[in-house]
Amino acid sequence: DRLIAQPGWGVRKVRRTLQTVGMLGPAIFLMAAVSGDTDPLRGEVCVTLGAALSALTLGSVSVNHLDVAPRNAGLVFGAGNTAATGAGLLALPVSGWLLEQTNNNWAAVFALFAGHYALGAVLFFFLVGDSPVEADSEPS
Repeated sequence: DRLIAQPGWGVRKVRRTLQTVGMLGPAIFLMAAVSGDTDPLRGEVCVTLGAALSALTLGSVSVNHLDVAPRNAGLVFGAGNTAATGAGLLALPVSGWLLEQTNNNWAAVFALFAGHYALGAVLFFFLVGDSPVEADSEPS
């Protein structure tokens, strides 16, 4: 909220910035974790830093429902979490299948997840709103 109040910053710009860094950062660190060097400590550090950066999305996608649907924010948040849970349920079997297809190549799994992060960042960047949708307006 402090950043939103700064000159040159607004709700949309803050949401876009936090979401972009919070998704592209983990994507980059996932790829760094499996590129070249096989040092386990390097992999752990990269995955940890990526996970830490993903916390920035709490200031974007996790609160954007309050920006666009303040009267129905709970419903929108619940629907989004339901969809995310579905994606999470698919992640494990898809990872297992991909590992089987690639002779246990974790780089392929990390690349898939990095691509998912990047796609999500791009979609959010172009689709994020900062004002309530008309359907959420007070009844007349």
